[in-house]
Amino acid sequence: MPVLYMERSALGGLTERDIKKIIEENEGGTKYQRLEGYYVGDHDILRYTKKDKAVPNNRLVNNMPRYITDTAVGYFLGKPVTYSSQDDAFLQALQDIFDYNDEQDENTELAKTASIDGSCFEMLYMDEDAMIRFVKVAPGSCVMIYETGYSTPMAALRFIHSKDRDGNPIKKVEFWTSTECWYFISLHGGPLELTDIVEHYWQDVPFIEYINNEERIGDFEGVITLVDAYNRVQSNTANFFQYNDEAILKVLKMGEVTPQNIKDMKEAGAILLEDGGDIQWLIKEVADTPLENYKQRLREDMHLFSNVPNLNDENFGGNLSGVAVSYKLWGLEQVCAIKERKFKRALQRRIELITTMLNIQGGHYDYRDIDLQFRRNRPQNLLESAQIVTTLSGELSRESRLQMLPTVDNVQDELQKLEEEKKADMGDFGGYNALANALQQAQAPEQPQQPPPVPAAGRG
Repeated sequence: MPVLYMERSALGGLTERDIKKIIEENEGGTKYQRLEGYYVGDHDILRYTKKDKAVPNNRLVNNMPRYITDTAVGYFLGKPVTYSSQDDAFLQALQDIFDYNDEQDENTELAKTASIDGSCFEMLYMDEDAMIRFVKVAPGSCVMIYETGYSTPMAALRFIHSKDRDGNPIKKVEFWTSTECWYFISLHGGPLELTDIVEHYWQDVPFIEYINNEERIGDFEGVITLVDAYNRVQSNTANFFQYNDEAILKVLKMGEVTPQNIKDMKEAGAILLEDGGDIQWLIKEVADTPLENYKQRLREDMHLFSNVPNLNDENFGGNLSGVAVSYKLWGLEQVCAIKERKFKRALQRRIELITTMLNIQGGHYDYRDIDLQFRRNRPQNLLESAQIVTTLSGELSRESRLQMLPTVDNVQDELQKLEEEKKADMGDFGGYNALANALQQAQAPEQPQQPPPVPAAGRG
């Protein structure tokens, strides 16, 4: 488990020896290595051996774990998270930091790792250009320490494994609190030694935990036994067909033959038999129907218990209505709803940490001014969506109707574009009026000039 719980009073009294003991007891990540192995196709079937070395030993991998994770993550974060705020300056400053860190890709990788391992971590730091950076930390390389009954971390452990130029192992450990960082190092497998204690400027523990669910269970972790069973039956099927690839020829009353006779008969495609002779192929039959039914049940159970539907199912074909698609994706939607609540809390903490640093640098921002919006990457019937939006005209605001369109990623940007187009159209309309008036005046017939009035005769 990548988390620890303790009383806040106990944290302040930790000594160097206590921290070393925590490090020793919580280092490692065998569970995560296995789960990440299954995602890339390193399944237990690959290490399966048979006592009889003469029989085939095919080891086929059905990489359902990768399908489950990629489908769930793509549905959950295939469309990037959007941010909005009434404070345009704050939003722009935040967006600049996000762009600098490729925030969309970072979010996807965090969600993928959480989907595989059940949780993962993120560390914030300042680079050499004094820019705010955030980077993913694998769950096997980090331990978060929480106060009992609270979700805000009190401390964090970070493990860094490397090698020197000669290939000797180097282990570094960082122990972060809200005010300082303890640095430990172990060279060549030797004891862990404290090298430095440095105060930092984050005013908080600069680590964030992203969890897949409250139990920190990965999306395919519960169906690994089903995956193993499917791998075995597929491998055994391949072994059977390979073993029986060359059938045995049974010949009765062929008489005495020589190897040359057999060669000649193979080339001629004919066999000479004695009276009453017979010939047939000995082929072991396989119960194909029960085998396929068993494999089908395994596939259906993997989809059922992971809540990830089979998108290659023929039932997903065609231009389905929104209601039909929603029913088929109901299970996956519930999984992603849990993901969203957990992920949103972590993203808000990221914004809070960034806001703290921006305020240290002279800003006056409040992280609570930022709103987050998640949108599912789901198949859409665009015609149906457009008809619904048109029908609701006059019943809902333009902003609400734009949010219903799957082609609109950022509602605020779209509203701004609409306003700019409106102003441009009004300007064009004014220009058209001026041009029309000018043309009208130019085409009007000239009026004859009137002679100047004759002045009245003066009195002498």
